[in-house]
Amino acid sequence: MVHRKATELPLAGQFIYASGSAAFTMLERLILLYMPFYYLPPKEYNLESLIPDRTYLGLLTVLGFALLAGRIFDGIADPVIATLSDNSRSRLGRRKLFLFLGGLPLAVSSLLIFYPPHMDLLSPVNGFWLTLVMVVFYLSFTAYVNPYMALLPELGHNNALRINLATMIAFFGLLGMVMVAILFPLLTGSLQDAGMEMRAAYRQGVLIFTSISALILYIAALGFKERLHCLPTGPQSIGTWQSLRQTFSIRPFRIFLGAEMFLQFAMNMVTLGMIYYAVVIFGRDERFMVILAGLVIGGALFCFPLVNMAAKRWGKKKVITAGVLTLAVSGLVIFLLSFNLTGAWFYISLAMFVFAGFPLAVLTILINPTIADLARADYYKTGLRREAMFFGARAIPLKLTIALAGVVFAFLLSAFGKDIDGSLGVQLSALVVALAAAGSFTIFRIYPESEVMDTLQREEG
Repeated sequence: MVHRKATELPLAGQFIYASGSAAFTMLERLILLYMPFYYLPPKEYNLESLIPDRTYLGLLTVLGFALLAGRIFDGIADPVIATLSDNSRSRLGRRKLFLFLGGLPLAVSSLLIFYPPHMDLLSPVNGFWLTLVMVVFYLSFTAYVNPYMALLPELGHNNALRINLATMIAFFGLLGMVMVAILFPLLTGSLQDAGMEMRAAYRQGVLIFTSISALILYIAALGFKERLHCLPTGPQSIGTWQSLRQTFSIRPFRIFLGAEMFLQFAMNMVTLGMIYYAVVIFGRDERFMVILAGLVIGGALFCFPLVNMAAKRWGKKKVITAGVLTLAVSGLVIFLLSFNLTGAWFYISLAMFVFAGFPLAVLTILINPTIADLARADYYKTGLRREAMFFGARAIPLKLTIALAGVVFAFLLSAFGKDIDGSLGVQLSALVVALAAAGSFTIFRIYPESEVMDTLQREEG
């Protein structure tokens, strides 16, 4: 099969495109890191919860339901958005149209999550508000991020370029995490020191961060020209259901997705628990999360060049399996030491957060280019341009898995405790991380990477 070559995106354009990851990462991490704490603070803070924290039907809480509802709508919308993007004939390009349409509602909904109707009172209305805005947020997130990620196999014309682009995306994503996990608490802490109430300080910080994110989202959309830098595509009209079936019929895709589900479950449990680990397990105030997040991010930054080079030399599969195994060990050690976090055990637990930087680097760098490999290999076999669907087809199972992590985390807090004098729920979350990572390791080992790469090597030379 002969394919017309596309012009490689210049280095400056690669950086501008990749910078979008910083924006949508900031918005999502603002919610995952601070929204649970904002609505359900530990009792030691002497702040009233904004939503009920009781358990319904034996498992589900209001917080868990809001996270679940957002992810369900997100998962349903993802393959639909993917099909619309894959089949689009817009003059702006198959992907740019969605980036322009999705950016503003994504930023605004992120802001509104921290502005419930009753900002200082426990009210069921706040639960309805949280659920509604979470649904809008994740629909907007899908509208932007799915077409954005579909550009990775289109702009990455060979394995090395795909890994490099993914590394840039991961770097900016990590920069977004730094902004949210380190600079945000420093900002809100300074506002509180100046006399501002905690929730008011959070709202002020969120307003600043969502404004910056909105600007970056639109700058990133201007960093490339689809007609010039992407492979050409002819008219095609493949339905959502047909495209989904065709994607799930690919055995390597199914295996990889199964392993990623376990990994994403584990990593989202870590994200949801980070501020609780600082306050409940380590016994510090919420600003100690800056230390924990700094250790994880610092470890990830150290590993970035190593992961990039190792993946090019030994393949992505070997590096991914090493990363998830490290996550399993780190989670288990933190759980065991959390019952007596004194003396040397305190510093060993901190070291586990450094080691957790390695799986974070693996997740942010290597997952997306592996999906891009699968999409590009399918194009060479079928001649159909369905890049967005390969990212969209993951949505329903993957995002339900992520939602399940929120449900399980909220259940652990409700059933076993989230306070300093009743911390078992927070401690158990670390054990769940270890078990999920072990499951991911087991499945990743059978992923047939060589089968996919053989197809790409024959076509790309």
